Amino acid sequence: MATPQPPAPGGIHHLKLPVSDLDRSARWYTEVLGARRLTELDHRRPDGTLYAVILDVPGLGTLLELRLDPATAAALGRYDFLTLAVDDRAALDRWITHLDDLDILHSPPLVALVGWLLVIPDPDGLRLRLYTTQPHGLDASEVDVASPWLGTGPVATSAVCVVATIGAVPGREDELDAHLRTLAQATRQEAGCLGYRVHRAQNDPATFVVYEQWADQAAQSAHHGTTHMSAFRKNTENLADGPPHAELLVPQS
Repeated sequence: MATPQPPAPGGIHHLKLPVSDLDRSARWYTEVLGARRLTELDHRRPDGTLYAVILDVPGLGTLLELRLDPATAAALGRYDFLTLAVDDRAALDRWITHLDDLDILHSPPLVALVGWLLVIPDPDGLRLRLYTTQPHGLDASEVDVASPWLGTGPVATSAVCVVATIGAVPGREDELDAHLRTLAQATRQEAGCLGYRVHRAQNDPATFVVYEQWADQAAQSAHHGTTHMSAFRKNTENLADGPPHAELLVPQS
């Protein structure tokens, strides 16, 4: 008896990406990829609340949906969800110029397994990648396998994990929360950051807990010298009830 064959799909209908801020992400994809928002396809609940937008991205070959889902966006931070093709290294360099003109964070040109690669974190830290269809022709020993821009994978034994607890001055909880969110967004763009998530205690909304993962000690140390960390310290001098209490964790598996 012959094994029945499944029906063949008719191609990709659309891609869906979780985001924490619809307007911010729609602007980012419009500036970076030249996307056009199809407002007639906006997704709204019966009460009129907007929960998803649809973008037409040149060259993508299908539509891109941005779905408001902050929790999933945070959980997927640093995941390289989409890789787009570009012709060659010269084309990649033109993208670098474009991104630099927009002041958009990106990796340096990386030697991937076959071609050149550029990694671009979106506003939630999800990684869009540009990969050359023309091979770089370099030896396998030249591949940037150790680059923190290439994938996440399991936590390496050299990884540094930290849990930091910080309390807010009574009545200033929401202000501290906002600054922590801004800090987290900037920190997740750092090359050596493997994870940076802010939590708020369920039974004590004045207590915040930050869980950090770093590729190594050097990356964690460099974080404390960044401009966004300096700005956070300055902006929260009167919002926190004391310095953060940080505890170093040792990965076990």
